[in-house]
Amino acid sequence: MTNDPNFYKSDIKSHRYAINQLQKNLDQRQNIIDELQSNNMSMQEELNLILNSRGWLLLEKARKLLSYLPKTHKNSKNNSKVPNFKSTYNSHYEDNVDYAKKGYTPEVKALAFYLPQFHTFKENDNWWGKGFTEWTNTKKAIPRFDGHYQPREPHDDIGYYTLDNIDTIKKQISLAKQHGIYGFCFYYYWFSGKRLMEKPVDIFLKNKDVSFPFCLCWANENWTRTWDGLNKNILIEQKYLKNDPKKFILDLKKYLLDPRYIRINGKPVVLVYAPNSIPNFEEVVSQWRKTAKEIGIGDILIWSKNTIFDHDFSNAEFVDGEFDFAPTGCSFAGLQLEHSPTRSILNYSGMVQDCEDHKKYYNHFPIKPFYYSCTLGWDNSSRRKTGYSVLSEYSPEKFYKWLRLIIDETKRRQPPEQRFIFINAWNEWAEGAYLEPDKKYGYTNINTASKAIYGLPYADQDAVVLDKNSKINKNIQKIAIQIHAFYIDVLPELLGYLSKIPYQFDLYISTNTQTKKHFIQNEIKKYNLKYKKIKIDVLENVGRDVYPFLKQLSKTYKQYNIIGHFHTKKTIHQFYGDMWRNHIYSNILGSSNNVSRLLTLFDDAEIGIVMPTCFPLVRAGLNLGINTNTVNSLLNKLNLPNVDKNTKITFPAGTMFWARTQSIKEIFELKLDADDFPDEQGQLDGTIAHSVERLLGIIPKLKGYKVIEVINKGEDE
Repeated sequence: MTNDPNFYKSDIKSHRYAINQLQKNLDQRQNIIDELQSNNMSMQEELNLILNSRGWLLLEKARKLLSYLPKTHKNSKNNSKVPNFKSTYNSHYEDNVDYAKKGYTPEVKALAFYLPQFHTFKENDNWWGKGFTEWTNTKKAIPRFDGHYQPREPHDDIGYYTLDNIDTIKKQISLAKQHGIYGFCFYYYWFSGKRLMEKPVDIFLKNKDVSFPFCLCWANENWTRTWDGLNKNILIEQKYLKNDPKKFILDLKKYLLDPRYIRINGKPVVLVYAPNSIPNFEEVVSQWRKTAKEIGIGDILIWSKNTIFDHDFSNAEFVDGEFDFAPTGCSFAGLQLEHSPTRSILNYSGMVQDCEDHKKYYNHFPIKPFYYSCTLGWDNSSRRKTGYSVLSEYSPEKFYKWLRLIIDETKRRQPPEQRFIFINAWNEWAEGAYLEPDKKYGYTNINTASKAIYGLPYADQDAVVLDKNSKINKNIQKIAIQIHAFYIDVLPELLGYLSKIPYQFDLYISTNTQTKKHFIQNEIKKYNLKYKKIKIDVLENVGRDVYPFLKQLSKTYKQYNIIGHFHTKKTIHQFYGDMWRNHIYSNILGSSNNVSRLLTLFDDAEIGIVMPTCFPLVRAGLNLGINTNTVNSLLNKLNLPNVDKNTKITFPAGTMFWARTQSIKEIFELKLDADDFPDEQGQLDGTIAHSVERLLGIIPKLKGYKVIEVINKGEDE
């Protein structure tokens, strides 16, 4: 390094480097101070430790460098003002909703990680002070920057509870059941036979009348003063002794044999949080399996923690499954918030959007069954004075979207009995990750989780749920069904659904080539469809399914009371195309009973159009957007009021629906022809077809009809 001070004055990069190094040193110093305060060391001992620390000695040159830097003043021309950083936690207050009473069926088995550190025990008293629990850290939290949501206070309904009694645990389980949470995954703290925080799970185990599935995750990290499990200031160490594998399974036996313990095909599941910390993990797993059989447990399933971003297959060969643990291992590239006071304040909303935009889950290719997780607005600043991490820009809507991403991917990959997902967490209050209610936002987080788990829309309006208790009317009015069959490989799937319609209807089918028409004619003979008459037309390949729908029914729509429109949807430009189609078909068609329940809704003369609840990954598109001008131009032709571009609208995204003919007849009165639609170029939005799609939701409302979303929760046949 040069000793010329003018060199550094002219070199901005060097200035920034020096400042960054100094900041790192100051952060390190504060960490040391925090640790020393915990140890009640004298000021002289503290000073000696700082001055002799490796970091202080290594940064001696950086400290000298700073002495050469020019001083900055408010009036300096080179001094640019750094904007104030403001974080956001975008939420709102909600009261509790008992979703279980509504008769919904969860789409997956959601497990919440459960922290037992809400009771006192002697080790914590010795390490942190008498009476220490997780609430101790939570209560002392303060905001670190503008908009920082701290402190977090539990709702009065739960208070600052303790987990040394069964009544608290019963209350937690009751709330979890109301919200479709399948079970708890208790952290299991085991150190070569030494147990910590075992009281809650042992109390639960003794109370056999408390019915709730559970499993255990061995939290096999060192306990340290820095809360990160690393080898620094160790309070209690994981030693991995020779006889530990056998002792570990022996200790687990009473839990694994409990009838409430989570099993797959009769085999209990054991989770391992840090497999790479275990020497000879393969040998340890082998010993676990052997011991489990010897002592009467039988076969066990081992799931080890991994991440979808690292593509690490080192443990997959000898475990039965893997799970991720958000936000650990998540990709945060480019998600640091500008001007944030620490590099560890990251964009929660951006992270979720990045997972969706780049198909992170869809493009994940594990070699063993993989179980995905998500987290809430993670924030461990209550545990750390420095070096904390915060997932800022949190919102329930983004939490819902993340949950739906992993739920939809789980449904795509796993058979029903293995559709497990994880939520971090039930009660990590000192990490800002909890489903339990708090004072400021109430039950919003757990209500949001329920909407995702049950496949309900996030939007404020309630969808009509069609379940086994819904009314069925067998006297349905005259029906026309129009389907557009462009992707004929999907046609058998659609015809299978149409064969379940229990009423007679007239069937109109459109396609775009004679070859496809011949295929349709032959294929349709294989299905027992209750059509009275059928018409198959070859039409120009414009306007996606919208132009064929309008063209085929333009002369006959007035003959029908109810019209159904469906098509062989693929959405090849998005990874979730098949999932979206399946979502629509199962909700708007589904079983014979579901169609009967759905069409019975039209007994209410105010209902104009019935559509499937919007597929979660496209709900953000429920707006006019770039279609505003075209929509209003078409409304002008019909002498109907214009719609403001900011108006919240509901329409059949995917253009499949049942409609009262009278409520949408104006769509046909537009008399759109092939020339009105642009050539097909894979447009994602902004065409006249996209505008007509929105008009299907707008026009009925302008005429005083109700636009209804439905969810099929009935029994499939």
